Amino acid sequence: MQILNLKEKKKNIKKLSDYTADYFGFDFIEIDEKKNTGSEDSIAEKEKVNILKTILKKEGGKKINGTKLFFYNKPVLKTSNKDNSMSLDIINLESAVAEALVIKTAVSILVDEGYKDISIRLNSIGDKESQKLFKKELTLYYKSVIDSLKTIEKKKKTTDPLDIYYSNKEYLKEINEAAPTAIDNLSPESYEHFKKVTEYIDNFGIDYSIDPTLVGEKRYFSKIIFKIFGIAPGEKEVKELAFGGRYDELAMETVRKKKISAVGLNLSFKQKNKSALKLRDNKINIHLLKIGSTSELKFLEIVDIFKKLNVPIKFNLSEKKISDQLKKAHDNNVEKIVILGEKEAKDNKVVVRNAEDSSQKDYSLKDLEKYIKRIS
Repeated sequence: MQILNLKEKKKNIKKLSDYTADYFGFDFIEIDEKKNTGSEDSIAEKEKVNILKTILKKEGGKKINGTKLFFYNKPVLKTSNKDNSMSLDIINLESAVAEALVIKTAVSILVDEGYKDISIRLNSIGDKESQKLFKKELTLYYKSVIDSLKTIEKKKKTTDPLDIYYSNKEYLKEINEAAPTAIDNLSPESYEHFKKVTEYIDNFGIDYSIDPTLVGEKRYFSKIIFKIFGIAPGEKEVKELAFGGRYDELAMETVRKKKISAVGLNLSFKQKNKSALKLRDNKINIHLLKIGSTSELKFLEIVDIFKKLNVPIKFNLSEKKISDQLKKAHDNNVEKIVILGEKEAKDNKVVVRNAEDSSQKDYSLKDLEKYIKRIS
C-alpha cells in the first residue's frame, strides 16, 4: 500500500529508491539487525527468517494475513561500504506477479540511478514434485560417474544428491556441468509458473537469459531464482546488482503454516542523486483495476506510466474480482478509476471512469499519459 499521507511519507521515504519502492506498493518496515556469519546465501536465508518473524510478530504472532509488500534498507548484498542496499519482499502472493513486481521495482530503481545495460539471469528449480524428479535423475547420473566421485560424495549419491549438485568443491565443477538440470525436470505447475515469469520479463523489454547453473543455496530458494546485472554510471564493468527468488518452503518452515508464499530480492546500487527528495501531496486519488490474465501482463506498464509522471496510483495485487476491487477503491474515496481488462490489454488501451458520476472514456496508453498530465 502506498503512503498517501505526505507527512507519513516524509517520515519513511528519504531517497529516490524509497519513493520507487513505495510507488510500486511496498511498505517501509524496520527490521532488527542481527550479526550473521557464513556464506552469502546462508546469511541471506537467516535474514529472510528474521523478516518473516518480524512480520509475524507485527501480525499478532499466529499467522500473516493477506498479501504483504515491504522494503527495508539494510539487507545482505553490499559490494562496498559506499553502496546503498535495499531488500524487497512480498508475502502471500503465489502468482508470478510477485517475481515480476520485485524485478520491475528493482530495475526501475536502477534506471533512476543511471544504470545501463541492465540484464537478468534466471532459473527455476521447481517445487517439491520437481525436486523429487530432479533428485531421481541426479542419483542415476552420479551412479554413472561414480568412479569420478570421492568417498564422501559416493555416500551421498542416493541419500543427498542435491548436496553434491550444490557443492562448491572445485573437482565437482566439471562433473556437475554435465549433470541433469532442475529446469529440465519441472512439474507442469512449476513449468507454467516459470513460463509466466518469463512472459512478464518479455513484456518489460529487459534482456534476460535462462541459466540452469544458477541454483543458490539448496534450502533457501524454491521455484524461481534470479540475478540482475548492470553497469553503474561512470563505469564500464558489468556487475551483479541483485539476487533473489521465491522462498515458499522457508516461509512455511519459519511461520509453521502450510499455506504461505514468499518472494524476495536484495539489491545493491550506487546512489546518483543524494539531494533531499522533494515530495508533493497527491492532487487526485486514482486506482487501477485489472481484470483477467492478459491484463496482469500489462498492468505494471500502466503503473510505470504514472510513475514517470510522478502521479501515485493505487492497485490491489491479490483481489481478482472486479466487484472486490471496486469496493476497496470506493472505500478509499477514489476519484478516478483506471480499468484494464482483457480487451483493453490486447488493444493497448484503458477505460478511465469518473467515480462521482460513473461516466467513462477509453484512452490509448499514449493518450492516457496526456490525460494524466492534464488532471494532475
